[in-house]
Amino acid sequence: MAQIVTSVDINRPVATVWEYLTDLRHAKDWSSEVLDTVYSGPIQLGATGVDTRRWGKKEVKWDWKVTGYDPPRLLSLTYGPPLNAIADFKFESSSADMTRVICATSLKPSGWWRLLTPMIAAEGRKADLAQFTKVKSILEQTAPSSDS
Repeated sequence: MAQIVTSVDINRPVATVWEYLTDLRHAKDWSSEVLDTVYSGPIQLGATGVDTRRWGKKEVKWDWKVTGYDPPRLLSLTYGPPLNAIADFKFESSSADMTRVICATSLKPSGWWRLLTPMIAAEGRKADLAQFTKVKSILEQTAPSSDS
């Protein structure tokens, strides 16, 4: 098993950051891997979906389920094979206009994927940092809403 923990401070209220990151239609805007996301209705506890991701030159479908949901504090996604991962997204308000997002991902690859765990984790750390930096840029370039 490998653990990847990434955090970013975003100069926006927690509700704004929560709404953006939990609206999976935005995933393609900030993710370097996600090509498409299809899901079974609103994001809530028990919702399921499938990501189409690009890993190298290959497109992979990756099933997921929402296993933790506490707006606007926690979204947990459990991913199936081939990497069997759990991603916990925590949203912390450090002030009225500042949000810290912490993503803790546990990778539990099965089969021959286990041999690649160290490499997958290293690439995952780089990708997560780049992706959260992009989320920060997108949200901080957007004009704040009038209610914040």
